[in-house]
Order: sequence, then C-alpha cells, then structure tokens
Amino acid sequence: MTAAVREAYGVDLPAKSVTARGKSVNFIGYGPGQWLVVSETLAHEALAEDLATRLKGLASVSDQSGGRAVLRVSGPRARDVLAKGLAVDLDPRAFPAGGAVTSTISHMGVQLWQEGEADSYDIAIFRSVSASFWRWLTASAAEYGYEVVTTS
Repeated sequence: MTAAVREAYGVDLPAKSVTARGKSVNFIGYGPGQWLVVSETLAHEALAEDLATRLKGLASVSDQSGGRAVLRVSGPRARDVLAKGLAVDLDPRAFPAGGAVTSTISHMGVQLWQEGEADSYDIAIFRSVSASFWRWLTASAAEYGYEVVTTS
C-alpha cells in the first residue's frame, strides 16, 4: 500500500500522528494502519472514489464527508483559543508543525492537525455536534476578536 500511495499521490504514508502532504491530498496518521485523508481539490465523494480506485485490494476506504466537518482555526491567538477546551499542549516544542492528534475539545471528539504555518490548526468534528462546537468556539475566541472566512 505504501508504494501505491507514493505512486498515486507522491507522498509516503506517515507512520505516526503527523500529516503528510501529497499531490492533491493530505494523509493524517492517527494509529497503526489508520489515516484520515483530506483534500481541498477532491470534494466529498470524489476523494473516497479516487482513494478506492487507486488503492483497490490494498485498503478499506470509508467516506466520512457526510459525517464530519473540517474547519481551520488560525492566527496569533489560535493556541490560546483552543487551550480553553483542548487538553493537548500545542506549544511548538510539544506539538511541532505537521503534528496530529485525536482528542476532545469541550467534551466533543475531534481530530486536530497543524496544517503548514504556525498557529494554524485544522479540526475535523462530527457534524452532529457542529452547532455546539461553533458556540464553544465563538465564546472562546470572543475575548481576542475573530473573523469567519468561508471557502466554497
């Protein structure tokens, strides 16, 4: 499977909880033989179909796009905002660039990874708790001020 991923996406699968950026996808390691795969160019079912085709017979692919939302929290106070509900030390010495973790924020299960630049974190959260998460996030960011930017 490692060779097939390298050929298809130009990236080596991460063997630990880190991100690996490929040609059109990012593989985020979360456990032995488990990855969350995200893409900004392959939307929803297209990503799952692409993975299933390229990794046929090598991996089980489960489309999570209907059940999860991904949002990005970034800026100079992003760590301070997340620290209000996340029991993970995001200091760069403890959580380096490309780091990833499965945890909870304010009692809601999340997958969080640092995407590229410092002070920028992507969070995958179950859509069923997204309204509660949004309320927590806006309350936690209120003292610093925040801006909501949408894509697509």
